[in-house]
Amino acid sequence: MGLGEADADSRWIGIRRHQAALIILGVGITGDWIIASHAQSAELALGLCVLVAALPTIDGLTIAELLCVTTLFALRSSWMIVQAESRGQTLAIRARGATTVTGFELVHRGRLDLSGTALELSARLVALMKSLATGGETDHVSIHVRSSAASAQTLLTLRTNVAAPEGWREDSQLLRHFLDLRSGTDSAGLLERWSYVRTHGEVIRTFRVRDFNCATDARALLEKVQQSPCHPGISLHLDVLASEKAQRVASRAVHRMGSDSAASSAAGFRRSARSQQSLRRLAQREELVARGEALMRLGVFITVRAPSIAELRVRVSELLRSAEGSGLRVERGTGRQLSWYCFQLPGGPGW
Repeated sequence: MGLGEADADSRWIGIRRHQAALIILGVGITGDWIIASHAQSAELALGLCVLVAALPTIDGLTIAELLCVTTLFALRSSWMIVQAESRGQTLAIRARGATTVTGFELVHRGRLDLSGTALELSARLVALMKSLATGGETDHVSIHVRSSAASAQTLLTLRTNVAAPEGWREDSQLLRHFLDLRSGTDSAGLLERWSYVRTHGEVIRTFRVRDFNCATDARALLEKVQQSPCHPGISLHLDVLASEKAQRVASRAVHRMGSDSAASSAAGFRRSARSQQSLRRLAQREELVARGEALMRLGVFITVRAPSIAELRVRVSELLRSAEGSGLRVERGTGRQLSWYCFQLPGGPGW
């Protein structure tokens, strides 16, 4: 099943809910100014400002959302502490939220793509997701990859009392390493700036993959990004929904998209090929869930690290070129770097 644009944001006739509310409000205020006698010019200015606030910006946010992000960035504290506490074989992590997970390292065995081991590892992970879906609650799994010119490390985090598939070994030290904790310490300080986060000795910028529509089927989705000269870190976060909830979510998504299509057609709007493709993809997803397949919410985060701000800008440019060459649209997360840094951490504190 192909991935496309994220459907996390509900849309109505092609626009998001708050955009529809702003447009309706702006048209109402402006219309009242036109109809009412002796109307104040301030009412017209307010109506136009509300309409302008509904316009999208380059990063996918509307102007209203960007103003909210800027206001929150100015008001909140720039500092945060990431803490970790060992509890037997598990690790309790506290950042934006709190979670307790167990870390497992992938046992690398050379060229997995040539030996066929990669397919076996993937099949075991799929079996794990299906088994988690049979539970009564949503479960969270994350996979993290950090690479360099010479080596790569892969971490799998699971909730407590969940066994890892074959090919993974428990490693709490690697889990601490992925939390950016120094050796022998249980906490790390973070300083947020508009477009990056500063930790001990390096600066980090986090991106989120938002749209897979243009990704080619000729290679793995994130292959070109991983091969970028800047060696970015990749974090895959998966919320595995319980089977009963998955069926409700899948059916509701198809109903919402179908109703939107019918309403827009009745209003005289032409549905684009992209929206029709999204409806087909949702219908396919509903059918797969009905067959017993696991439904997962997927979040893909990419982190770029550098010793200085100047070097970070160079590496960010390299990453954006690689993402564009892969057909992926990434969000830059300006003004939200501290939250996004916490989202991509092992276990996803705050999800």
